[in-house]
Amino acid sequence: MWFGLVLSGIGVAAPAASQSVPVLLYHRIGPQEGSIESIPLETFEQQMRYLAEHGYSTVSLSGLLRFMRGGDAPAKPICITFDDGWRSQLLAVPALRRYRLKAAFLLFPERGIEDPYGDYLRWSEVRELADDPNFEIGAHSMTHPWDRTNNLVTWMNGPVPGRGMVEVHHEIEDSKHVLEQALGRPVTVFAWPMGWYNDALLSIAREAGYQGVLAVGAGANQRGDDPFRVKRLIVDGSCTLAQFTELVETHRYPRCASGKMPSISNTP
Repeated sequence: MWFGLVLSGIGVAAPAASQSVPVLLYHRIGPQEGSIESIPLETFEQQMRYLAEHGYSTVSLSGLLRFMRGGDAPAKPICITFDDGWRSQLLAVPALRRYRLKAAFLLFPERGIEDPYGDYLRWSEVRELADDPNFEIGAHSMTHPWDRTNNLVTWMNGPVPGRGMVEVHHEIEDSKHVLEQALGRPVTVFAWPMGWYNDALLSIAREAGYQGVLAVGAGANQRGDDPFRVKRLIVDGSCTLAQFTELVETHRYPRCASGKMPSISNTP
């Protein structure tokens, strides 16, 4: 839809304000065959080129939250996020910078930074990302509990041996504090491990001082939606460019070569 804009006596078409913002979610980047958790670097490069060449404007997570609270967004807005802090995500940075795209990296600092048993980012690399004005750092818990019977929701509902409310608060609150202390800047966004949460967990995140919380799920985020229930679309690395285009334009999941469909459930 277009509105007429009169400028110096000349009628100029101006795009209507955006009504929704889709958020993309990536995990690993690498040369291996694409899967629900990993995207080949060449495929990622093609996707970023597509966004740049087709007029998409990336918005930061902070900009997304302002939009959801009633602010404006550019024409064809989109938000790009990376979960878990895999070191391979550094391979995506040149393409993001080449096409001047904004992105956010959601990290779990206790186990997912400097972990000698996992291929995660180093603190020096996290600080370099944080220093780039086009990149943001958010929290993704402290240790990323991901098992269906052993996660933030089950810890709260109990009983899970050795896990309860103390550990829940540690995962949500301390991930913010640790990242803020290490980076010297506010961390205002939290992402649920596996996208699993409940209303009680949302209350803890609010009380911790986060301005928005990310989950997963089909659809885009509308002006006026709850910024503590941000929907994100998982990008399956086995999708073709045409299927990626379908995801970006319709905000619904195509069935890609992996044969897997991302879960749309917020509970384990």
